[in-house]
Amino acid sequence: MSNEDNNILYILDEDETQEEQDNSPLNFAAYDDADSSEEEVEANEAERKEKSAFSLLFYTMLRPVEGWKKIRRYHLKAETIQSGCFYPLLALLAISQFADYFYSVNVGLSQLVTKGIVVFVAYFFGYFAIQMVLSWVLPKDMAIKFEGGYGKQYLLISLSTLVLFSIFTSLLPMIWPILIFLPIWTLYIMFKGVRFFHFPQNQEMKFFVISGAAVIGIPLLIDWALNELMPY
Repeated sequence: MSNEDNNILYILDEDETQEEQDNSPLNFAAYDDADSSEEEVEANEAERKEKSAFSLLFYTMLRPVEGWKKIRRYHLKAETIQSGCFYPLLALLAISQFADYFYSVNVGLSQLVTKGIVVFVAYFFGYFAIQMVLSWVLPKDMAIKFEGGYGKQYLLISLSTLVLFSIFTSLLPMIWPILIFLPIWTLYIMFKGVRFFHFPQNQEMKFFVISGAAVIGIPLLIDWALNELMPY
């Protein structure tokens, strides 16, 4: 047999071997795994986009542990929570102060405007004041973990629950003695979210006490100071 015939047979054998490899079940399985992983990533991304900050807020209120897990998994930015949840709730809180017009006889429009501004500023600047206070008060190792992305998410969701409860209190002042206990719910939600900072176990309660006191107390302190400066 000539050299040319041998070369032709060698090329044909190579083509058959390559075809067998391409059609083997192992290769199809590899392609399927790649496709499934890509589909899984795309599904997670689509789910993240569908979840609004508001829906995650209510989910966290109803199922705190699962809610904080979702917030961590979706890598929800602080700016997204601010624009999609916190700031809209602050606007509703300021508007809800005008409900006093229907409950009080001796209240003027200027008083309601001042009251709306005060509550808005108390929570708006309270968010930034809480971050500064916690950065100063917390030990260095805890402060470093808090100043990450989850720290801002943790504060914004917690403050958003307080703002939501304040809206209910403004709209339904007749059941104020009951609604005043709703911040306990906020503290419960915060307690369930502390574990996701991954502090040492002996530091979790310390962080919860400090952060809980700051989230509840600082907006109230700013509100009191503004009322002293701008009484209505």
